[in-house]
Amino acid sequence: MRLTRAALAALATVLLSAQPALATAPPGSPGGGCLAEGQIGSYLSKEGSAKATFSPEFLGELMRVGVRFETLDPIVMVDGGTAARMPVGERYDNIETPSGRVCYPGGFRFVNDATGVTYEIDTFWVLFAAMGDSRFFATPTVNGRPRPGGELAMVNFSVPQALTPGNFVPHNGGIGPLKVVLSMDRGWSADLNKELGTAFRGGTHWADLDIAWRGLPSRPIPSGASVGMLGLKTMSDAVQGGSGGSGLPRPNTLF
Repeated sequence: MRLTRAALAALATVLLSAQPALATAPPGSPGGGCLAEGQIGSYLSKEGSAKATFSPEFLGELMRVGVRFETLDPIVMVDGGTAARMPVGERYDNIETPSGRVCYPGGFRFVNDATGVTYEIDTFWVLFAAMGDSRFFATPTVNGRPRPGGELAMVNFSVPQALTPGNFVPHNGGIGPLKVVLSMDRGWSADLNKELGTAFRGGTHWADLDIAWRGLPSRPIPSGASVGMLGLKTMSDAVQGGSGGSGLPRPNTLF
């Protein structure tokens, strides 16, 4: 199955017309969570990897105020600290129902040695929205304590941008977007500024994400009518449709 521009446009039209009837997934506290070692979750693929290359604007502002930026397992820093790589797949990630939010283990640590503040995100959630803004959610801790305001939107991205023909292609042994533009949410920017003394703004380019999903998952994607479930189905259809249903790239597909 070839994922054409016309097919994507038709899908977008259907999704837009269906939006008013959808049960909107609230960003409240998730009930499922990520997986204990050895468990199998419901996810888009059996395995895979993702790499986030951070923007010069983001890294430059951290350097300006003297904030150290580190990763938390299973995310690891690569490329001299300018990018981070993480494994994805059914052994790491898990879909929460009925919201359709996906749990991703690991995260990031920010340390301001001058003020003694440590700001951490350990485990985050992604809501894939077929149309409009998709988001990462997290509940940061400051010096080991959850922030008073609870969960916040961390970064925003666009599923249609990820599925752009020529961008969603076989690579790295799997299939997925070469580049997903991640922008800092206004709430997260303000929270970082408050705790770390940075001067981020909402919409600041955070990173470009490269994802390669590999292998048909052991458990099917749950069905549902929430925004998150519809977004997941859109992504799953692209992954399986673009790889002949196997989760592995076919020759001459999507090029």
